[in-house]
Formats: sequence, structure tokens, C-alpha cells
Amino acid sequence: MELWARRLVPLVLWFSAGELGRFGLLVAGSELSHGSHRDWRLAGVMLIFIVMVMLGMIVTVGMLHSLRGAAAGTRARRAEGEEPETLLTGLGRAIIVYVAIYLAWGFQTADAREFADADMERYAVQYDRFVAARLENALAAGGTPPVQPVRPDAGTNLVLDVKVALAFAAVALVARYVLSALHERRGGPRLAFGAAFCELAYTFYGAVLLLRLADERSAWLSGRNVTVWWNDRWQALERTLPGWRTAMEWLGEARPHLFAALVLPLVGLTLAILVYGAYSEDGRALISGTRLDAAAGSVQNRTHRLTRRGAGIVAVRAGLDRWPPVLHALRLTLRAGAPLFAVMCLCHTALVVAADYAERGAYYLIGTAHRQLDWEAYQIPVHFGRDLLFTTLTLCLFAATFDLAAARQRAKRSVSPGA
Repeated sequence: MELWARRLVPLVLWFSAGELGRFGLLVAGSELSHGSHRDWRLAGVMLIFIVMVMLGMIVTVGMLHSLRGAAAGTRARRAEGEEPETLLTGLGRAIIVYVAIYLAWGFQTADAREFADADMERYAVQYDRFVAARLENALAAGGTPPVQPVRPDAGTNLVLDVKVALAFAAVALVARYVLSALHERRGGPRLAFGAAFCELAYTFYGAVLLLRLADERSAWLSGRNVTVWWNDRWQALERTLPGWRTAMEWLGEARPHLFAALVLPLVGLTLAILVYGAYSEDGRALISGTRLDAAAGSVQNRTHRLTRRGAGIVAVRAGLDRWPPVLHALRLTLRAGAPLFAVMCLCHTALVVAADYAERGAYYLIGTAHRQLDWEAYQIPVHFGRDLLFTTLTLCLFAATFDLAAARQRAKRSVSPGA
């Protein structure tokens, strides 16, 4: 709370600027998605969506950077003569890896849903007209031919044509390759931002193609004899094995809660570590200093470069590349003591529950005797206040956790032999 109180003003300014920019981009995307030449319009809407995602990343990094000066570890390093890092330098260093974390953990799903929901809310009259036209057709006399109603296109502003998506994905792929190569040689925040933007563009435009291919592949596989045989055998196993169905149902119910209570705090701590300069996405960092480190070095020396590269591609395709940064954050926290990790997860869960109850309490104070339009107006400040408190307190929690873990690491090194 002390960290939150000391940095409340810059946190509020960063959050308010981010919400204002996000609202403007949501409106711009909704306005651009309707009109003539819709396929090309939607390609531009996707660019607006990418800018909105980048804006959210910049705001998060800016808020964490504003907390950096108040951390005890930062003050100790500056007392030792370390030069303070500017915001632009920190953004250039962190933005590319932040994009990788963002895509690896699927955070784009929530942003895409919000983007589509904003379009549906602004053009909800399309659905009213569609339902009214269908009712008129149902109530019309049998002699009059029904008029086919126009299907609403609100909420589909991220559904692109395959050919347009292919063209933009190809351009983004080439640009990403060129900018990434230049960034590796020269560095700099501008090239970092360009490479991150092209990475998002290639991923989102390519997602249209992947979804289309996935639909066609699933439709083809569903009719294969092997698929039918496997589904039958799996259902028979579920019926035969005692307790299997109950265990799977319990796991399905508990998995979201376990993810929210344990994994999400670690992902947030990973972002803090990324901004504060102790980030590592290398799997070797997880086992450094252990017996497995020597074994991994032996395996690396005995395998061919193409073999290691192929194994890396398989790990990325299987989604295993998202775990090393999170496990690195877990190891850093556990080195400072298991209670620190437990307290961080407990505080994060408490903030989630408290935010929901605070929102319900605000609605209780407002009352229920209001029109629908009034409720929509009341929800704006309530949502803003809840998100402001939850976001700022959560980022302060991650910053304080990293600061404590780093301080304990420095204390251990200072008293260790040979230090």
C-alpha cells in the first residue's frame, strides 16, 4: 500500500490515458468496419486492433516503470552508481518479449472479445431490425412471399476475407523478418516497436487463415473411420474406468480457478521481471546451478544444430515456449522463500474477489430504480474505478514481490562465501 500511495498520481495518469486511447480506438474500429468495400475496411480495422493491443502494452510497461523509482532495489542500485533507465529504452527492450508473452498466453482473446462487443453495442439496432423482420415474415399471410432480412454484421469486425488476410499476413511476415534482423544488428526502440507491431500483425492476420484451415481440417477428420473408432474407444474407457468421469469433471471445474490463482500471478510477475531487467526466456536459466545444467550442456554439445532447432520448433508448436519465463519467475520467487510466493498468490486472489464485491457494492448503493440508459451511464464510472483500483494495486503487488525477491537474492550473495 505504501508503494501504491507514493506512486498513485503517475499510475492514475497512465491508466486514464490508456483507457481514453482504448475507447477512441474501439470507436474508430467500429466506425470503420461499416460501409462499402467491407473486406478492405476490415483489414484496416485489424490494424486499429493491433494499435489498441500495443497501446495496452505501452501503458502496462509505463505503469511498471513509474513504480521502478520507488522500489528499494532500484534505489540501492542507483546508490551504487547505476544509471537510471529511461522509459523509451525500457520499452524498446521489453516490447518484443512482451508481445511473445501476450500471444503465448492467449490474452488477445479478451481484447478481441471486447473489440467485437463494442461494435455490437454501438450497432445493436441491426439485431433489433433483423429480429423484427423475422417476426414479420412469421406473422405474414401465406400468399405474400417473405422478404429475407439483412443479416447484421455488427460484432464481426475482426472476421476478414481469406485473400485479404493472406496478402496482409505475407507483407507482415516479410516486414517482421527485415525489422527483426535489423534490430538484432543495430538495436534501438524504433526497430523494436516495428518488429513487435509486425509480429502482432502477422499473428492476427495469419489467425484468419489458421481458423479457416482448422475448420476444414476438423470437418474432414470428423468423418474418418480412425476418428470415429478413437472416440468410441475413449467413451468406452470413460464408462469402464471407475471415477474417471468424476475426476475429469472436477478437474474441468478446478482448472480455471487454479490458473487464476497460481498461473496468472506468475505471468504478471514475469512482466515485472521483464520491465525491471531480470527477465529470462531461456530454459537453461531454470536449471542453472543444478545437476541438470551439466546434463543439458552435454546434450547440447552432442546434438546437431538442426536437431536443436527442430526441437525448438516442436516446443513452440506444442505451446511449451510459454512456460520457461513463468517458471523462471517462480524460481526467482521461491529462492526468496516459499511464503513470498504464497502471499503473492493470496493477495492477487484477494484483489480479484475484492474488485468483484466492490463493483457489486457500488451497484447496491446506486439502487435498482433506474432506466436501462441510466444504468449504462452509471456503469462507466463504476467499471473505470474498479479497473483502476484493481490494475494499480495488482501492478504494485508484482513490483513489490520482485523487489523483495531481488533484495533477498542480494542479501544471500553478500553473505555467501567468495562473494
